[in-house]
Amino acid sequence: MLRNQDLNLLPIFDALMQEQQLSRAAERLCMSQPAVSNALKRLRISFRDDLFVRTRRGLKPTQRAVELHEAIAPVLESLSHTFDDQTFSPEVSDRTLDISMDIAAEYVFAPDVLGILLPVAPNLRIRFHPDHIPDIAGRLKDGRLNYALEYGPVLSDEFDSAHFADETLSVICAKSHPSIKGSLSLEQYTSLPHVSLVPRPSFSAGQTAGEVTPVEYIVGGDLPTRNIGLRVASSLAIPEIVATTDLIATLSTRLVLPLVESGELQRFDPPFNNIGFEFRLYWHKSRSKDPFHQWFINELAEHQNSIRGQRN
Repeated sequence: MLRNQDLNLLPIFDALMQEQQLSRAAERLCMSQPAVSNALKRLRISFRDDLFVRTRRGLKPTQRAVELHEAIAPVLESLSHTFDDQTFSPEVSDRTLDISMDIAAEYVFAPDVLGILLPVAPNLRIRFHPDHIPDIAGRLKDGRLNYALEYGPVLSDEFDSAHFADETLSVICAKSHPSIKGSLSLEQYTSLPHVSLVPRPSFSAGQTAGEVTPVEYIVGGDLPTRNIGLRVASSLAIPEIVATTDLIATLSTRLVLPLVESGELQRFDPPFNNIGFEFRLYWHKSRSKDPFHQWFINELAEHQNSIRGQRN
């Protein structure tokens, strides 16, 4: 029962998970190493698990410890901020920012996000998560995630959102493609072999479409039937694959521009409708009055022109 547990041990468990070394955890907590070691013994008794295995590099969490921390950490962070003053000082804050997003969005936008936040909040801890992790809605509710960056609308009034960036789709092929020379017809688009992603779940798409690729979800019924010759796990691999084969692909424009500009790819507007879409940032409404959240959204809004997603 909860009343039989020493809740004071939980921040020590959190520090051990964060640092994975007794000495660093003790320093973080302003405690002695023997005191932290004794607390670890009591944690092992309480949870009936070793929790950590000693290695040459420090402490390696057991699977049970990982599962416990996923449940406990958001609660501890929420309680900590409840007792803090209702202000946020980016210069000294070491809060953790957890955002889920598609891997292509991470590739093109993460440098911009870091460039906006870290100069003013140098101790901020940022973690990018894939957009196909389980239960994103639940993670947003309980604090395991702060935000979800989505390429489709989230159909729930539990969440608020803000515009992040506009984007378009492009069709690409190799510069030396034997059949495509300067223009792309609908007949070529439907007949030539494509490389595409493996269908998978995502937060926004999963509400209505189940497991689909981003392109299939964005374009919907306007997407012509494609001749899929290859499916891959990561969209980051597709531009390089297309540049060295006779396959074609449909991807976000920002992702393909580097190889287009280097002369390795040809780029075309797709021969169908619905090629434009919007990235929106979603969060649970319970976070809307959090000073940290208000600071973060204001920073993004003030630096909107810096979110280009371009790589030189």
